[in-house]
Amino acid sequence: MPDYHSAFDGGEYARIADLETLRRFQQSWTLHHPLQEEQLAYAGKDARIVSVSFYHCGTPIYQFLNIPGTWHESCITDITIGEQADSGMVAADYYSITPEERNGLSVVVVRDPAKRELLVAFRQRPDIFAEAMLAVARVRSRRMFEWKYRFDGMYESAKSS
Repeated sequence: MPDYHSAFDGGEYARIADLETLRRFQQSWTLHHPLQEEQLAYAGKDARIVSVSFYHCGTPIYQFLNIPGTWHESCITDITIGEQADSGMVAADYYSITPEERNGLSVVVVRDPAKRELLVAFRQRPDIFAEAMLAVARVRSRRMFEWKYRFDGMYESAKSS
């Protein structure tokens, strides 16, 4: 994830990754807040995120309700991916996210496959923000991506009415 930009927010529910993913992370991560052996017992558990903070270099780290330890983003998954055919799909498989200039303003634009603009966000560095949003879109469902960035997508049931 880009520096100081988290894929998950406090108050959300997320799933601790599977045991294999946790072990891979434990063996490869050599920096701050290493994954402790006792944390492996929580593989696959769903819990509420109580806080998100950032390490010095901007790495997001998480604390869960009733689950001990500090958790890295690569040890967490979105519980809504695959939940419903349309809203549970990975957001990056649906939305395009691009930095643009409009009338001298820097913006990030989120479009659906029909090229409809669903979100236009004004940003000083749209290239960096678009990259961060795309990183989030790769690990979040459409529904949760829309929730995080505060816009509503258009689902098949809404299109037919």
